[in-house]
Amino acid sequence: MLPSPVVIAEPLVVTSPDVPEAAGRWRGGPAAAGDTRTGYAATESPAEGPAALAAGGCCAWPLPLDPTCAGEGRRVFRAAASGLGLPDDLIYDGVTMASELAANTLHAQQNVQYDGEPRLPVVGGPELWLYLRSTAGRWELVCKVFDSLPGWLDGEPPVPAAAGPDAVGGRGLQVVAGLSGGSWGHHLSRSRLGGWKVPGKAVWFGQPVPAACVPPRLRRAWLRPCEASRRLEAMLAARGLGGSLLCADETGNGISVLSVRRGITVWCRAGTISWRTRGGGYQRRGLTDVEDAAEQIVCLCQELDSGHATMSPGHGRVR
Repeated sequence: MLPSPVVIAEPLVVTSPDVPEAAGRWRGGPAAAGDTRTGYAATESPAEGPAALAAGGCCAWPLPLDPTCAGEGRRVFRAAASGLGLPDDLIYDGVTMASELAANTLHAQQNVQYDGEPRLPVVGGPELWLYLRSTAGRWELVCKVFDSLPGWLDGEPPVPAAAGPDAVGGRGLQVVAGLSGGSWGHHLSRSRLGGWKVPGKAVWFGQPVPAACVPPRLRRAWLRPCEASRRLEAMLAARGLGGSLLCADETGNGISVLSVRRGITVWCRAGTISWRTRGGGYQRRGLTDVEDAAEQIVCLCQELDSGHATMSPGHGRVR
């Protein structure tokens, strides 16, 4: 039986019940619920996911290491999307895409490590993540599937448009590209579950969320720059990047600066979170989109560590 999902919520807003055994098979697993330093909390089932999503957090589930992974991906996405009140057609498309991404983890398990019991990973197992974000004037439910293989089996990422009827790879991503209307991609990342964070990649899609389905708490959310910076600091520390984090506030100027590492500085000011990319440009997110900002900064750190460029333009976004 799979361990319960883990809610990685923003610090100081964790309200989920304490389920000490939620880490299950994950050695050194997530901290107990209510840990305001890391923001980790556990929930009983995917049905509790919407409450965590409404708090601006990210829900993470371990996926099975066998063909049942696709069914688990469908179950998790359906429960969360239904809890948000998404229309049936959006739920159906999202369930289909989540199933395709989860199924792909069967081909990316070289870095999974076991300890004692067969088929029970202690590190590197596949994970499914869900969180809400505001982008380009609309809300999305972002679904990401992580595996611990940073690259692709054939060396280069599959190109959905090039996948013919008899193609061995790329057919699943072709479905994702079509149903998501181009709001999908892939990028380097780190695992969220377990006692230490494993590098790998995340493949994702964004499902539109009608305005009426966006939790009022998120629609009314407002953060001061210092609050956004502190939450971002806690999220990055929880992903294993806390060794060199340094936060400084300029209260009078309404600016908070977070130094992540050499070459990565984040500014929180005037309603935005911004940081410089490897190409010399700037990425920006709203102050309330801390979760999405954290994920992109994790990606940038992994790119610097690996020496690779971004896996696809615009942080994996394909239009």
